[in-house]
Amino acid sequence: MSVKSSFKRLLDSKIVKVIRNKYFLSTLFFIVWILFIDTNNLIKWYADLKDVAAQERQKRYYKEAIRETDEQLKELHSNLDSLEKFAREQYYFHKADEEIFIVEDSYKKKSETAE
Repeated sequence: MSVKSSFKRLLDSKIVKVIRNKYFLSTLFFIVWILFIDTNNLIKWYADLKDVAAQERQKRYYKEAIRETDEQLKELHSNLDSLEKFAREQYYFHKADEEIFIVEDSYKKKSETAE
């Protein structure tokens, strides 16, 4: 009889009454559904939030790159010396009567191959 009485006491406890409550069970089911089962669950929401943050960082990077390129373009259009410097450095342009020697930095080359 002691097992029966202890089982009855367990069923009569406040915790079990709360757990067996239909409102508690429906709320618990709803929370589990929203957090794990639904197509827009918490895990997917967190992954999407990380994607949005990464895209925002990429957006800021490209806006800064566009701004720098616009500044360079403005400088090239306004100053002929800078245009000549750009053509010589980027495309190895030279005048008809001059020779160009390209000296590469061996330190940069080693660090690029190490990566």
